[in-house]
This record gives sequence, C-alpha cells and structure tokens, in this order.
Amino acid sequence: MLKITYPFCFDKIPAFFIDRVNRFVVKIKIKNGFSSKDRIYLAYLPNPGRLWELLLEGTELLLVPNTGEAKLPYTVLACKKGKNYVLLHTHLTNQVISTLITQQKIAFYREFEVEKTEPSYADGRFDLLLRNLISQERRVLEIKTCTLFGKKIAMFPDAETKRGQKHLLELLNLSQEGYQAEMLFVVMNPDIEYFLPAYHIDFGFAETFLKVKNQISLRAVALGWDEGFTEVKEVKHVNIPFNLLEKELKDQGTYLLVFKIDRWVNLSTNQKNFTIKPGFYVYVGSAMQGLEARIKRHLRKHKKPHWHIDYLLAQATAILPIPIRASEKLECAIASDLFKLSEEVVSGFGSTDCRCLSHLFCFSSSPLKNSAFQDLIIKYRIDRLCSYLK
Repeated sequence: MLKITYPFCFDKIPAFFIDRVNRFVVKIKIKNGFSSKDRIYLAYLPNPGRLWELLLEGTELLLVPNTGEAKLPYTVLACKKGKNYVLLHTHLTNQVISTLITQQKIAFYREFEVEKTEPSYADGRFDLLLRNLISQERRVLEIKTCTLFGKKIAMFPDAETKRGQKHLLELLNLSQEGYQAEMLFVVMNPDIEYFLPAYHIDFGFAETFLKVKNQISLRAVALGWDEGFTEVKEVKHVNIPFNLLEKELKDQGTYLLVFKIDRWVNLSTNQKNFTIKPGFYVYVGSAMQGLEARIKRHLRKHKKPHWHIDYLLAQATAILPIPIRASEKLECAIASDLFKLSEEVVSGFGSTDCRCLSHLFCFSSSPLKNSAFQDLIIKYRIDRLCSYLK
C-alpha cells in the first residue's frame, strides 16, 4: 500500500461511490479518461463509521492507488459533501493535526510542540504527547475524526463506540493522577460552529462526555481544505454548548424503525386489519419516557402485541432503530415529512391517537440509501438544535 503523508502532494484519482460491501470495502466507479466505458472496482475504506449521509450512490470520491501486495487496488482518501472535501481516512487525522500544531496553525496549541506520537500510559495508548514550550508541562492528547454534521453543528460518533467512551475514562484517570489530558474532535467541515457528542447514537458516550468535562479538556476544531485536497487552508475553533447537551441528554424522544417486509402480509390487530405489501418501511413512534426501553421492546421477538407495529414486526426482517432524542415531541412533524418522501402510506397505521394519516410509510428500495431520507435524519437529530443556539 502506498504510504500516505500529509500534505497530500500527490495525484488523487477521482471516482464515484456505488455501494458499501462491508465496513472496510466499497464498490467504486472510475471514469477512464475520455472513454465512455466506466470501470468498477473494490476499494479499501479506512473508516469503520456508518457514514450514511456521506456514502450515497454517486458521491464523489478521491482515491489513492495501492501498491505491492495490497488486496485491493485503491484506498479511499476523501469524499465530497457539498462544496467541501471530507477526509475519510481516519488514520491520517493524527498526522494532519500533528503537522498543524508544528506549524502553529491551531491557536490554542501555539505554545506546544509534539514530543511523541502514540504515547503509552498505564493500559492505554493515546495519539499525541504535547509539551508546553514555556512551562514544559506535558499534555496527553486523544484525537477523534468527526464526519457527521448538519448545517452548523457536528456530532461524534456516527456509530456507537465503546472505544471512545473508554478513551474518555482513561483520560479522566490520567487527569486524576496529575497529568494534563485532552480530547480533540476534528470536524471535516469549515462551516461548522458547534460540536456535540452524538447522544442520539451513543447515549453512554455523551453521558461520559458530560461526566468528565470539568476534569479533562474537551475541544473541537473545524478544518477546511484547498480545492485539490492537498493541505488544510483553514482551522477554526468550534464551540461546545454544554448547557444544550444537558437539556437534551434524556431518555426520551422519537424513534424511527426501518425494516423490510418480504411477502404480502394480512395483518389483524385488535383495532383494525391491514394489508401490507412487500417493500421497505419506516415507522415513526415516540416515548417521552423510557425511549431506550421502548425500542428494546420493539426489537424483542417474543412479546404480547400492544401497538399496531408489534403485529407487523413479527413479520419483518432487517429491523433497524433510529432514535431521535429530544425534549419536545417530534413524532407528527416527522410523520408529515415522511409522507412527502415515501411512495405509499398504510392508512390509519399507528396514528389512532393523532390526526396524522399514518405513521407507517412504504419505499420500494432501502430509504437508508435515499439522500432525502438522510437529510430528514440530520434535520431532526442535528439541524433543529440550531434554534436553541441563536
């Protein structure tokens, strides 16, 4: 594999995303110069995140050719989101930040130098060891790459991470032993102004984030790249609104259930009968107390049916919950938006206690691969919070 060093002063191969084979392999399309024939390859994706809103069919990618005995011909370096490039190669973020610190381009690290990479303390290994050039004090730094963002707010992680929570607690232990300890979140979008832990996705990480905020340093920066994705041209400090996090970090809110029905189903419930055709479905519900328990109940195979959805889930496959934690009830607003996106609705399903036509919506293909559906998730998980920050 070609050794990649920052700045990225090498030719990148433009390509388009087709599909994700597994966590670390994607299917991509490369245009052959002026040829009308497109070549399709597999490429290595050095990023275990979900990347739902980034890796949609047709997304522009930048690739690096692999050499030697690499199993795949290419490695994904970055993708394009709007007008900005997003670094997807998470292994390179440490190298980028180390160089920016050395170049004194990060304001709050201008009195520091990088003394060591991957320092080990106790049972943990961290990303950088910094030394203050004036006081000579040392600071242990853990770096996290953030690729999940809306218009003004970014969140980490985009998938549940026990490792991230473990790093926070290890930094806390170092702090209690007298070390300076810090976690830096690096947002790959220069338009971002605020950062929050992704409490919708990883409630435990967000709880730990709040727990340690007074004992370790928690910071975030947003990076902007040049047009050729060679080097960082902008570094911006990003605020962390802890008060908003404390307000929203509760076990309540709305949830989506995405699932598949493989055959025609004649559904008889206590209240009504439904005919459900094969396809992909999104159900929207809410639990303003005990959101996590409600979702777990829906996922249980053996339970006494209560709601309409309980009867249908017994016939469903590939059930995926998408929680949207909120202090306000968003169920009907989301249902209204899903009505506009979906191809069909199942009239009267799950909406007996409100004025909505339905809370069950049908799609002919997976909504997870639908950019408008991903925009809806970002709208309610992230962008709606902007109104609290004005």
